[in-house]
Amino acid sequence: MDIIVNTILGVYLLMHFLMLLGLIANSRKARKSSFEPKVSVIICAKDEESSIEDCIKSLLELNYPKDKLEAILVNDRSVDRTKEIMLDYCSKHSSLKYYEITEPHEKLKGKTNALAQALKIATGEVIFTTDADIEINKNWLRRMLDYYDDKTGVAAGYSVIMPTGFFYGLQSADWLYLLSVASGGDGVGVPISCVGNNMSYRRAAYDEVGGYEKLRFSITEDFLLLQKINKDSSYKRTVFPVDDDTKNVTLPCLNLTQLFRQKKRWAMGGMGEFNFGIVVGVLSWLTGAVILTGWAYLSLQSYLFFFIVKLLFDSVFLFPAIKEFKMYRVYLYMPLYEIYFAVYVIITSVLIAMDRKVVWKDQKI
Repeated sequence: MDIIVNTILGVYLLMHFLMLLGLIANSRKARKSSFEPKVSVIICAKDEESSIEDCIKSLLELNYPKDKLEAILVNDRSVDRTKEIMLDYCSKHSSLKYYEITEPHEKLKGKTNALAQALKIATGEVIFTTDADIEINKNWLRRMLDYYDDKTGVAAGYSVIMPTGFFYGLQSADWLYLLSVASGGDGVGVPISCVGNNMSYRRAAYDEVGGYEKLRFSITEDFLLLQKINKDSSYKRTVFPVDDDTKNVTLPCLNLTQLFRQKKRWAMGGMGEFNFGIVVGVLSWLTGAVILTGWAYLSLQSYLFFFIVKLLFDSVFLFPAIKEFKMYRVYLYMPLYEIYFAVYVIITSVLIAMDRKVVWKDQKI
């Protein structure tokens, strides 16, 4: 049994070492460029009255020429004050456009439909997407565009949770880890994933793959679009910089129900087609299983060796992002994060086995 466990650990360390090299590569800062196209920022919201106003305020502070910026606020049939707040700001700022989803789409569901409809009226050469619960970095647009060249199809960035408490601290470590895996994979030439709350893509690349209407439905529309642009468009370069000026701040899940719904959505979306991320996911499941059950069949020395080596390497793996974002407090949560990660990976796989439907904004999809 020790041989099997040590093999799992060895493969895990090797893969994360390669991704660490990718993270180091993506930590190199791009030079300031003269690329200053018209951009469209799309924010989709459903019942987000508690956060949408702060998001819009940060949007209005963006450091980018106003004549080259349009922002499309999409109200996806909200029943709270989201529409009222959006319309109020749109009436005061000409750069803001309001768009309302009134009917469900025959094929597209949830956020994917909202994005697809907004893109029909978007006029930007580069599209930026984010969520209503995001505090947008004022340098987000200008700095992300510095990473574009003529071959770039997608550029994505980190969204972080500030570690302001125990539950939030664990989620903060988790977001840093998952996005570091994505950035690290990109850095070694294997784009894995990104998050739609900090994503940009060239409109021409989106049109080349036929838009969301031509893609199979996925609850993780950001992941699928990244993969399709990388594989099927002429803009095959992706970039995922570890750069504080491309970082946005997101809100944590408030309870375990929200948390496991989120993890299930992400896992289901990532299972749609085989890629390097699936391999990382399988390894994460195996290492999680060892952490939760290894005490029953390993000697104490072997179990502690496995746990401590994984903890230390994961801490090293996160260092490029933690250093760049000055989030050293995350290290306080790392020992418990190892257990937290193992628990939710195993529970999420059980939830998927029981019911493959996912919930988004109280809608079963």
